[in-house]
Amino acid sequence: MFVGYYPTRDTLYNVDVSIWVRVYLIRIKEDVDFFVQYSSYLEMAEQEEKVVFDPAFATYSIVLGFQYTGNFYYSFYLDHWCRHLIDRDLEEGKVVFNALNFVFSTMKDPTRRFSEDFYFRGNYIFYPQGIFVDWLNSKPYYRNRFIIETGKRINSFCQLSLNLEYTLSNDNPRKIYYLVCPEVNFFREEKNRTLYAFIKCYLKAKGPLRSPEQKLFFGIGYSFNSLCK
Repeated sequence: MFVGYYPTRDTLYNVDVSIWVRVYLIRIKEDVDFFVQYSSYLEMAEQEEKVVFDPAFATYSIVLGFQYTGNFYYSFYLDHWCRHLIDRDLEEGKVVFNALNFVFSTMKDPTRRFSEDFYFRGNYIFYPQGIFVDWLNSKPYYRNRFIIETGKRINSFCQLSLNLEYTLSNDNPRKIYYLVCPEVNFFREEKNRTLYAFIKCYLKAKGPLRSPEQKLFFGIGYSFNSLCK
C-alpha cells in the first residue's frame, strides 16, 4: 500500500492512495501457485476554494492467475480492471478493461523487491477488444501494452529504478501512449515487512486517462508478505 502527493498547481493531480492484497489458493510442488488478487487505486483531485483530499476517480482490479517461482519468475493472469468517476461530470464515464497479462521477472516476490541487488521485470498485456465481444473493454484505448521495470540497490537503504511503458491503442489509426519514469526509494526492511519512501519523476507520460508529464510524485508505502506463503 502507499499514499503519494503531486506538488503541482494542476488540480487534476493531488493525492493518490493504493492498496493491494494477493491470496495464494493452491500450491503445486514448491514453485507453482494459483492466486487471486484485489487492488484499489483512489485518485484525489483539488476542487475550488482549496478543497483537497477530494476523491475524483476510483479504480478497482480483480486478478486470477498462476505464477512460477523456480529459477525465475513467470506469471500469467486475467485482470478485470474498472475505473469509476466520483462526483465528476466528464465525458469518459466509467472505463472497464479485461486484459491478459504475461510477466517475466528475475524478482520472485514483488513485495521483496528492495531485497534484490538488481531486478528486471517485463510485462506484456493484451486487450482482446473487438476479437471476442466488444463489451470486454471500454473504448479502443489499448490493444498491446509493453512495460519494463528495472531496479538497482545502491546501498542498504536506497534503490534506484526505472519504469518504461509503450502502448498501442485499438484505434484506427492507432494511437501511441508511453511512459518514462525514474524513481528513488529509501527503505527499511525487517523480516517480511518493508517501510519505504519514494520520489518519482514523470519525464515522459502520455496516456488515455492520465498524463502527468514533467510532474513529481512522492510518498510513503508499506508492504508485507505472510509467513505462511
